[in-house]
Amino acid sequence: MNWRRLALLDGALLGLAILASRLALILHEGVGHGLTAIVLGAQRVSLRLSLFGGGFVETPGLRTSAAGHSFHLLGGFAVNFLTGAAAWFIARRLKRRGLLYAFLLMLGAGSIGQALFYLANGFYYDQGDPKGFVGPGQSLAPIQWMWILFVVPFGMAAGLAARGWLDFLSGHAPVDTPRRRFAWTAATVVVVIGAYLGLWAATWDTRVDVTLRQQRVQTEIARETQRRPPPPPPMPATPEAPAPPPPVVTEADVAPKIPPQVVPWAMLAAGLLGAGIVLWRARPAPAEPATMTPWGAAVPIALAAAAIGAIALMGK
Repeated sequence: MNWRRLALLDGALLGLAILASRLALILHEGVGHGLTAIVLGAQRVSLRLSLFGGGFVETPGLRTSAAGHSFHLLGGFAVNFLTGAAAWFIARRLKRRGLLYAFLLMLGAGSIGQALFYLANGFYYDQGDPKGFVGPGQSLAPIQWMWILFVVPFGMAAGLAARGWLDFLSGHAPVDTPRRRFAWTAATVVVVIGAYLGLWAATWDTRVDVTLRQQRVQTEIARETQRRPPPPPPMPATPEAPAPPPPVVTEADVAPKIPPQVVPWAMLAAGLLGAGIVLWRARPAPAEPATMTPWGAAVPIALAAAAIGAIALMGK
């Protein structure tokens, strides 16, 4: 594979990664949360989506039971697991390991992997959709330890994704030795992930792109602000004197209450280990040599640009 063909392949894969991640996000938010909110009686549902990151659903006025609360919060996970498994099932039964296969593989592995990652961090930080496992207003703190249950499945999902990826890669590059499998995976997957993260960082939207750790920080700041007594009124106090401002609480004030970032790194390590074992040991069957033309790479890139443009228009 020459540099020109590698650039075309990476461009096509970046476009497919954007399409797969945006479709998984819309399924999670729009179907998993939005549709369940409508079923539960929401009069208005609006989506707020990041260009490359996450999002959320606004359902003002939604009132439901404890069961409805769980149904609404856990609907996103359910949709991602179901659609991810379906995409993986279809991909592995395709006779050709072309770009459609790569797209379905990304959608399947990405949907399931992201759901597992979100679940683990949600339990650990007591934030987000995993709170659907407890009643409204309840805390996940008593079952925080359950994040451990998602580490091994995440590593296994990464291993399965790596094995499926090798079937695609074998049509574009030699993968007969561990060194070649690692090198060509780095030249494709690692480059594409790096480019995706760069696009995400460049378009980071603080209104939508909030990590679970940041949510925990904001929650603790709000709690600490309520605990602290307001400052005394100015002397002498008069009816015309403005109310004293609320106490200022910063992240540094609540830092001892924020769990260290153990889980994100543990999940990342499990994923790298699972994928690394497969790349080291796998023996993919030789595939029919595949071609990559400028037009073939342009199609997924154009579709990805259209998808990002549509999301940007939705946010206005």
